[in-house]
Amino acid sequence: MNTTSLKGQLLVATPQLESPLFSRSVVLLLEHSEEEGARGVILNLPTTATMTDLAGKLFDEDFVWDKPLLLGGPVAGPLVVLHTRQDMADLEVAPGIYLALDATKSQELISGETEPSLVIANFSGWEPGQLESEIDQQVWLTAPADSAHVFFGGDRDIWRTTLREITAEKLKRMLNLRELPDDPSIN
Repeated sequence: MNTTSLKGQLLVATPQLESPLFSRSVVLLLEHSEEEGARGVILNLPTTATMTDLAGKLFDEDFVWDKPLLLGGPVAGPLVVLHTRQDMADLEVAPGIYLALDATKSQELISGETEPSLVIANFSGWEPGQLESEIDQQVWLTAPADSAHVFFGGDRDIWRTTLREITAEKLKRMLNLRELPDDPSIN
């Protein structure tokens, strides 16, 4: 089986996904290969901890920043920072979206209150073939990631918005339309 890498793609949970941790989740895939499986981080699962709570405990300095720490998944892993600064990148996940794994870079990004950014603990992982099977079972939908999706922010629901965008794009392709009206019910 020769699969195309889904690195840099978003996984959007379909309503059929019943896992409490992944229900209504949007995951950014950081790695994906036929041999190694996949690894990603949930983008919309905030914890009650903030960067202020981490200051002095994980880093050499105290600082105040009310940015929430996100839970990237159930697999223990390092603290990572998703950001847009190429000079602080350990890995480019998608065009213009970078990952800092190095503790010194992470501390600099966090203490400098770099925006846009997401600070994430842990990750989500799939064994080889597992993610492809879940996609075939229509547990996940996929879409290319971009900064607007990854650094969604605000009060909007990233899961609902992204799911709507994917569904609209599929409908447009199925009907061979150039554009979909904003509200098809008024036609």
